[in-house]
Amino acid sequence: MKIGFIFLAQSHQIFHSLPVACALARLYPEVEVTLLARSPAQRNYLINLAKYYNADNLQYRITPPPFPWLGAAPEASAPKTLTLLWNLRTFSRFDALVIPERTSLKLRKMGLRRTKFIHTTHGAGDDERDWDTRMREFDLVLLPGRKRRDRLLQLGLIRPGHYCVSGYNKFDLVTRIGAAHPPVFTNGRKTVLYTPHHNKTYSSWHHMGHQVLEYFAKSDRYNLIFAPHIRMFADGDITEAELGPYRGLAHMLIDPGSERSVDMSYSLASDIYIGDWSSQIYEFLLRPRPAIFLNPQQLDWQGKDEFLWWTLGQVAENITGLDNALARAGELQAQYEPVQKAAFDYTFASFPETAPMRAANAIMTFLKQGSIPGDLM
Repeated sequence: MKIGFIFLAQSHQIFHSLPVACALARLYPEVEVTLLARSPAQRNYLINLAKYYNADNLQYRITPPPFPWLGAAPEASAPKTLTLLWNLRTFSRFDALVIPERTSLKLRKMGLRRTKFIHTTHGAGDDERDWDTRMREFDLVLLPGRKRRDRLLQLGLIRPGHYCVSGYNKFDLVTRIGAAHPPVFTNGRKTVLYTPHHNKTYSSWHHMGHQVLEYFAKSDRYNLIFAPHIRMFADGDITEAELGPYRGLAHMLIDPGSERSVDMSYSLASDIYIGDWSSQIYEFLLRPRPAIFLNPQQLDWQGKDEFLWWTLGQVAENITGLDNALARAGELQAQYEPVQKAAFDYTFASFPETAPMRAANAIMTFLKQGSIPGDLM
């Protein structure tokens, strides 16, 4: 049996499927597991991450775009549909393809009728765009917890026998990486993480992002890690020129998309979270701490499922509100912590076996039997 893992999108999605590939290769050595990278740089990144699992029997193959691509770094992406079409023959050799995104489903319309498509999903937020109707097209969906399962079942986007609640693969890899990174700051200040999302409807960046950077640039109380969604740089929403004034400040770190921006090291190193529409809030709550959400658009959010994450901390609509929220963050954390813990537990399932092992076993059960017995909860 041959199973391929496609890495078509930015590097932040790797953490959601690579651990499954490593577990599959170790638990089922009779299966040929191949990681399909879009560039030599990404292949090398995959090789380095796989070392944390001692998964020596993984295969690697590059599936590049059909023309020279300037984005040589592992976090760079290439035109997805053209890349899929150009590498169609390579993809067709696999019995199953495992993907963290949904664009690769186009392969089915390109002729891969017999191939099984397995979705690991990525992230664990409350964005209604995650309830994509394309979810129905997957043969098997692996879910991080009860929250996503309940919502997808309610919307009829998954069906019994074709999904498994397996847990959050990223946590397993991040735990293995552990203390590989040095501290971000050593000046004794509290560190704040600001992670605006690329979704222009909800992102705070386009409305008050520069004000946030200016606020922290002048601060003598806080460090700031500015690590926006990796797509904001790829899409041109943020330019290097506008960030230049902040790069020389010792208490501010600007990251346009390095490996550290996707491996949770910033979430683990911060004392306070500031965001808007990023599912990183749930990763941040692996250890409950104060969270602040920016709503400069004054969106009507209360009581709506897609804004569940905004109940986990204070919501600020302007810089004055942000300043007040920071001042009260420590005082109010006791109020928010039980809510944060409950939301975390609803979002991420926990089992005696690791999430990648559980996902690997679910994949093999499905491929051998054609369905998943029960809910595996």
